[in-house]
Amino acid sequence: MTLNDRHIKNTSFTPSPAHTALKKAAKVVGIAIATIVGIILWAILKPIFRGVGWLISILTAIGIIYWILTL
Repeated sequence: MTLNDRHIKNTSFTPSPAHTALKKAAKVVGIAIATIVGIILWAILKPIFRGVGWLISILTAIGIIYWILTL
């Protein structure tokens, strides 16, 4: 007879209710921190990237105008 997962796993370990509650609380706290960090990065980096996009557009337009005038 070959061993299957039911025979291989150590089924004598069951986490305590406190361990399960701590695990859930840690997960909730982690999701909350990740959400806050994500919102802060979005609020700070989005305008910076938008400004960089405008700067690239303006520099490209100036370059094209200069190139057309020097033909």
